[in-house]
Amino acid sequence: MLTSQGQTILIYTSIVGLTLPTFLLVTTPLALFLAVLYTLNRLNGDSELVVMSAAGVSTWQVFRPLFYLAIIVSLVSAAIATHIGPLSMRTLRDRLAKVNADIVTNVAIPGRFTAIERGLTLHVRDRSAGGTLHGIFIHDARDKVAQTFIAERGRIIDGPNGLVLVLEQGSLHRTGEASGAAIDNSIVEFDRYAFDLSQFTSAPNLAGHGPAERPITEILAPAPDDPAFVADPARFRVELHQRLASPLYPFAAFVIAFAFLGAPRTTRQSRWLAIASASGCVALLQLAAFASIGLLARSEDAIPLMYLFPIMAIALGVLSIRSQFEARVPAFIQRLADAAVARIERLEAG
Repeated sequence: MLTSQGQTILIYTSIVGLTLPTFLLVTTPLALFLAVLYTLNRLNGDSELVVMSAAGVSTWQVFRPLFYLAIIVSLVSAAIATHIGPLSMRTLRDRLAKVNADIVTNVAIPGRFTAIERGLTLHVRDRSAGGTLHGIFIHDARDKVAQTFIAERGRIIDGPNGLVLVLEQGSLHRTGEASGAAIDNSIVEFDRYAFDLSQFTSAPNLAGHGPAERPITEILAPAPDDPAFVADPARFRVELHQRLASPLYPFAAFVIAFAFLGAPRTTRQSRWLAIASASGCVALLQLAAFASIGLLARSEDAIPLMYLFPIMAIALGVLSIRSQFEARVPAFIQRLADAAVARIERLEAG
């Protein structure tokens, strides 16, 4: 937009801002996981968890403020999934349509070759104060017959059928094939020629919004005669359950991080192995989520999988925090990691 259409930084920033909600929906579970992991690692590194445990502070008292943070992140994810995300995607689509439709401001830029769309390029030497364009060059290679317009001057007119670029004192160069018959290079001179721009200024098709751009109410109960739903009902099914399951993943990421690093650790115990194990569990959870989406697109039988994996991660993590079982790596791997850390520390000291 900045280079080919000459858009302002304000337009660019607004369009990038409209993409952020969807981006945040994907990154917030990981961001929460990293934040909790970093916080607990620092508390363990400074022996603060050990001191708090010795002073009688229970694991759940440490768990509680981080749990409140997870609730906030989960509510934000739910708001983005159900309302903010689809609204931003609809607004983004409409904004892009309006930007591409603003031919006078964004395409007729003096001294610049502008690609209006694939195969169609426009160049204007300069533009006078009255709006008259001078030194116009248009190359249209969208069809088998390539056309090149060169005109001394022209003016964009908003007629009853839409915008028209009226070219004056120019020539039309044609080359290519039509209906299998070769066409030699030909040049046709003209006094006036009307080049239709209305095809690039049509209003956005609001009825053509995809499932990702629709509010949750339309996904829950789409109209039976909705063309998009009739054409691909699986997309609506995947979109619905992705939105409903999205608030579970911040909770799952938080519980996994706390299960591995929430217990007090001495400075002699390797924390990096616990961090690597927690990261591996979150990676497996994300892979399971992607696999569930793929299966759900093929069959309705995969609907429970969208909720099973995050709920299972939350349940196992809570059981681990309650000391029903301990979320840690096998003892022999822990010993190997401790030995490696001790050797590195001796080498650094030497």
